[in-house]
Amino acid sequence: MASFEASVQLNATPQEMFDFLIDTENILKISPPDTGLSFTKKPDKLYKGAILEFQIQGFGKVQEGTHEIIVFEEPTLFTEKQISGPLKSYTHEHHIVPAGENQITLIDRLEFEPPGGLLGFLITESKLLDLFDEGFYQRHQTLKKLFP
Repeated sequence: MASFEASVQLNATPQEMFDFLIDTENILKISPPDTGLSFTKKPDKLYKGAILEFQIQGFGKVQEGTHEIIVFEEPTLFTEKQISGPLKSYTHEHHIVPAGENQITLIDRLEFEPPGGLLGFLITESKLLDLFDEGFYQRHQTLKKLFP
């Protein structure tokens, strides 16, 4: 299984960041526009057991996916896991680590497996790592603007 990690320092308390990230409208605000992310089913706020059904633009076509929140430890961690989607497997941990007064480090950790079959020849681990790197860079830049 492949992995990816990105982090960013932000001016917020752990609770402020946690509350922001579990609000599903905010997920749309910080997602890179070129992903075309849209939810087809979602709660207003995430919680353990919450299901997110979504569509995302990837590799020239709209992909559908479903994620479940499998870990929910307020205000420092929540984890989403792919139930169905374009990858063979995908897990995203959102860690919020205190880093001083009114400062946190947000760490995004992914474990994933590219799709199998013919699609796996196009959507390789290397291509996915490049996409994650670009996407989380954009996401973190947006968060820096929202939490200066």
